[in-house]
Amino acid sequence: MRQYDPDDLLGKAYDPRIARRLSAYLLPYKGRLVGAGVLIALVTATDLALPWLFSLAVDEVRGDERLWVLNVLGAIFVVTVLLRFGAMWAQFYSASWLGNRVVFDLRNRMFRHLQSLSIGYIDKRGVGAVMTRIQNDVSVLQEMFSQTLIGLLSNVLVLVGIVVIMLLTNWKLALLAFTVLPVMTVVTRIWQKRAIETYRATRRTIGIVNGNLAESISGMRVVQSYTREPVNFRHFYRLNHDNLDAAVDAARLSSILFPIVTLIAAISTALIVVVGGRLVFNETLSLGQLVLFIALIDRFFAPIRDLSQQYTTLQAAMAAGERIFEVLDVQPEVQDKPDAYQLPPIEGRVDYTDVVFGYGETEILHNIDLHVKPGETVALVGETGAGKSSMINLLMRFVDIWDGSLTIDGHDVRDVTQTSLRSQLGIVLQDTFLFGSTVRENISYARPDATLAEVEAAAREVGAHEFIRLLPEGYDTEVQERGVSLSVGQRQLISFARALIADPRILILDEATSSIDTQTEKLIQQALHRLLVGRTSFVIAHRLSTIREADKVVVMDEGRIIEMGTHDELMASRGAYYALYTMQWRDGEMAAD
Repeated sequence: MRQYDPDDLLGKAYDPRIARRLSAYLLPYKGRLVGAGVLIALVTATDLALPWLFSLAVDEVRGDERLWVLNVLGAIFVVTVLLRFGAMWAQFYSASWLGNRVVFDLRNRMFRHLQSLSIGYIDKRGVGAVMTRIQNDVSVLQEMFSQTLIGLLSNVLVLVGIVVIMLLTNWKLALLAFTVLPVMTVVTRIWQKRAIETYRATRRTIGIVNGNLAESISGMRVVQSYTREPVNFRHFYRLNHDNLDAAVDAARLSSILFPIVTLIAAISTALIVVVGGRLVFNETLSLGQLVLFIALIDRFFAPIRDLSQQYTTLQAAMAAGERIFEVLDVQPEVQDKPDAYQLPPIEGRVDYTDVVFGYGETEILHNIDLHVKPGETVALVGETGAGKSSMINLLMRFVDIWDGSLTIDGHDVRDVTQTSLRSQLGIVLQDTFLFGSTVRENISYARPDATLAEVEAAAREVGAHEFIRLLPEGYDTEVQERGVSLSVGQRQLISFARALIADPRILILDEATSSIDTQTEKLIQQALHRLLVGRTSFVIAHRLSTIREADKVVVMDEGRIIEMGTHDELMASRGAYYALYTMQWRDGEMAAD
């Protein structure tokens, strides 16, 4: 956990490839971008005009002492200040608008793209890694677009403007002021190197803290069951203290740069006062020009300090952009063919013909032949890793077969669009997933336009209506994240209602009753029978009652079908199914009966 995470590493301050791709998100808002550029130039011009106006006023006081000129300069000064205020407000607003709009577009594109990716990609990368791209990395880009870029352009313009004004006013005095720049360059380079290290340490340690915190909260039941609270707290205290040390180091480093820059600026100012004062005595430099130099020197080093800090932010932004585009460049493993057509309404005949499939380079399914008639219920049984879930993944087309064919009503699943295929299939998983919305919205997930009467009818069919009716707000009760406010059995019943209201022609039950207690199982057996009638159904079986009633029991072992028949036929043959039944399921059948 204490090693470097690739997500914490920084990239180049400017990567032309990443910069070009990021700038594409600004192109739709060219007008606002140009407007922001004009505002930055206006703010810079008014910022530099203020010391120049002040220097003119000083020279006027020492010169002809014309009161009307001072009045005019004072009025111009006030107008410049007001103009600067308005331009700065508009600049910050425009920058914030652009930053938030780009992030809005980027998050939308990432979400749309992630929904098109194959399930295998999420499984390989992990939900946490993908969430980091959408949350953390996009937030880094938001900071760059809304703050860093504007600050960078503004600081560069201020530096260029100061250098030009100083050189035009007195180039010899300007060069004298610039003699401290090599020292400033060395200091900022050393600081920059240390800043990158502390930045990485801070991100790494806070990531470890957040990870431990999330793990502890998710596993709170286990923590309390084994009275691990004191041990866990000591572990968290150490991790949190590491983050504190990293944050203190970062604060210490940040506190060093400002005083050093101030010291160097003071030395440069002292040189200007000593040498410039002599030039004033010799009347080769006016007092107003000396004042202008001193004011510009005071402004000169602040942008340099800011640019040093913005350098690290740009590095983080380039790295974040690279990681985001890494996700956006991933192509779905399963894609519709260019000439894919809509799957017409199906009856539900399914044919696996000599199907070969695997993950990576490992073959999982070997020459599978399985033919299912419309309305048949097929139970898939076998040990863990036998290939049952792979059979279902192929049917749903979460993955594609390597060889052979898989057809529904004669249509190869690879020739039709994924949307038209999956819209006629329904699935109930062992690990029931409910969304953080109302009971009604979870049941009508596949049919958002379903009426309350239809939702209630589906719930009644599966025996869920009674417990839903007793919830605080009935069907409008919020189930909270992942449905934690409901029992395992209640969540499963809602998932059955969700499948029923979708009215799929092919239904898949992936260990769908494994988490239901015996009493709840008895409640839904009739509903299950109602759900299966008239539909082609594939059941990865756990409960014996479902297997006994199946039209066909398919026994799988190491990716092959080794037996097939009804429950009674397979029991009579005393083969692999009989062995599985007698060794693993006899107790379960006795309990169920």
